[in-house]
Amino acid sequence: MKTKHAVILVLILVTSISANGQKGPNADEYVRLADDYKKNAKPDSAILYYQKASVEFKALGSIEKFINAYNQIGIILTRQDKYEKALEYLEKALVTGRSLPDTNNLEIATTYISLGVVYNAEEKYDQSLIYHKRSLAIRLLKLGEKDAQVATNYGNIGNVYFNARNYERSIDAHLKALVIREQVFGKESPEIIESYNGLAKAFRERREYRTALKYYEKALQNKITQRGQGHKDLSKFYKNISEVYFLMEDKEQGELYKKKAEEVLK
Repeated sequence: MKTKHAVILVLILVTSISANGQKGPNADEYVRLADDYKKNAKPDSAILYYQKASVEFKALGSIEKFINAYNQIGIILTRQDKYEKALEYLEKALVTGRSLPDTNNLEIATTYISLGVVYNAEEKYDQSLIYHKRSLAIRLLKLGEKDAQVATNYGNIGNVYFNARNYERSIDAHLKALVIREQVFGKESPEIIESYNGLAKAFRERREYRTALKYYEKALQNKITQRGQGHKDLSKFYKNISEVYFLMEDKEQGELYKKKAEEVLK
């Protein structure tokens, strides 16, 4: 990996020669390098190169690319649970976005959804929903109903309502996400699992255990399709089903699925 990164750094120098023969930084190469570090779970290095890219994009007047760099930093910091720092970058991205000719920009939609994620993590659910819904409005306008990013918005809204214990609205949002994902990806796609789990959790909290089981079982069958019987990733799916059976006071089935969860981990 070190050799690969060294080669990329050389490419940065080579490709950043300007028309007058002077060397200078190449913002797009910084982003490519940052993306590579992010992909390989090196968040601090990724942040460093997104920062370098943002400086160059700002100097070039590339507002959308500047916003994207700040969005990526905010997302990484959120995953590190550094919410206050993440908000700093995301708020700056949002302020910068106001100078765009079209404020209904997809990069701004990403900023909004990222802010929604942070506020959800901080248990500020009303604030989170405001930003998630702003993001949804832009994506519906720009992408239409049948788009994977719109499904992501509905799924996130469903998660926030779940955390806020508004299970009815959580179910409604997750159902909308499910319909879109079925249309875009197909009923046996891995993307569907997120919707199944969101619905199952909400119905379980409403004590509608049979319906919760239906969605947990759909998630399990989908995962078996993706991974095959006996894969260790099935453990959490068996565990979820086991817990619902125990809530239904069906100890026999609860123990059966609990045992299956333990067996696939061995």
